[in-house]
Amino acid sequence: MVPASVAAKNRLALAQSGLALMGAGVAAYLTWAKLRGEGVVCFGFGGCEVVNNSPYAELLGIPVAAWGLGAYLALAFLGGLSWAWSDRASLRPWAATLSFALALGGWLFSMYLTAIEAFVLRSWCSWCVTSAVLITLLLGVCGLRFYRMFREEG
Repeated sequence: MVPASVAAKNRLALAQSGLALMGAGVAAYLTWAKLRGEGVVCFGFGGCEVVNNSPYAELLGIPVAAWGLGAYLALAFLGGLSWAWSDRASLRPWAATLSFALALGGWLFSMYLTAIEAFVLRSWCSWCVTSAVLITLLLGVCGLRFYRMFREEG
């Protein structure tokens, strides 16, 4: 039987992977649309084209969505490793720390992009808002994993 604390850690690791895979789906769609030069289907706000064609949609010549795709896939991978490493206590803190750092960086960049949407472009992309919600949830899950890791060591 799995101890309750390990089961809770496994649930958080699986939640991390699930949220990250949803984010990867959003980012993959936006990356595909940007690279192909095609319009995106926009729900609700109607500003997806403005946002996706703005100068803020690229960083170092690479679509911002592609950077997000890489971050989401890394978070999914780290969550999966944490779940698979449930019996390797020495490796879980490493994965939790890296996950939290990556989620925090992603969240900060997402909040920057959200501010650009609101105050510079004055247009909203429903896909970008969805991604912002997902990275916020991921930051919460990764933050909880990180906090629990330190609580157990103390």
